[in-house]
Amino acid sequence: MERRGGDHLASRAEGGRRKHMSRKTLAGKRVAITGGAHGIGRETALAFLAEGADIAIGDMDSGSVRALADHLVRIHGGTVVGLPLDVTDSLGFAGFLTCADRKLGGLDVVVNAADIVPTGGAFLAETEAEADRQIDVNLRAVITGTRLAAARFVEQGHGQIVNIGTAAGVPGALGIAVYTATRHGVVGLGAALDREFAEHGVTVSTVAAGAVCDTEAVADTVVACVARQLGGLITVRRPGAARGAAVREAARRLLGARTPALLG
Repeated sequence: MERRGGDHLASRAEGGRRKHMSRKTLAGKRVAITGGAHGIGRETALAFLAEGADIAIGDMDSGSVRALADHLVRIHGGTVVGLPLDVTDSLGFAGFLTCADRKLGGLDVVVNAADIVPTGGAFLAETEAEADRQIDVNLRAVITGTRLAAARFVEQGHGQIVNIGTAAGVPGALGIAVYTATRHGVVGLGAALDREFAEHGVTVSTVAAGAVCDTEAVADTVVACVARQLGGLITVRRPGAARGAAVREAARRLLGARTPALLG
């Protein structure tokens, strides 16, 4: 059993709060987001669009991702491209980035936001297939997306990669052992690669949600990382505390940090 992050945003919120807080700080940035039709990916797409970025969103739910792209254009204007994407298919993932690059006229940022979360239960009751699915989506696909994005960005001499982790990936959490293990992997991947690619002008960030995931706070933190080119591990602890200008101000104070930091 699995679930994806819930869609709690109403059209009223999409058209109101985000427009009100927007300063268009990322105008001209071209961003590709995986898992963009639901949960954190959807909220992240909305946050980037509100800040003036052009975005391409990919999701396995091809109908939803195209409908969302059309909806966001009607609400906000700008450039939004919805593309089908199975993150576990490496060739398809490469094709998604190529198509996003072509439609947006280049890529500056890739956000790996696709994930699945088990509905809970004992480790011994979880099937091998359920465990494999979590590893494939939550870790292996992040490695694939990071590798594909990094190859492009190293060649062009700049770029930002943001991977979505969770604070549960640091201390551990009951009932989600395999999920937690995958998030440990994402945190470790980001820590190593941010140092490895820094000399090439490529920043790698890992944004870790708290135990109670506030998708809006996570999305705002992702945008802050990109706006301030903040690398390393960034943990959002308190749901709802790290939003809008407060997040961006915290990012300013942490500019250049390569060690774990807390926003919120």
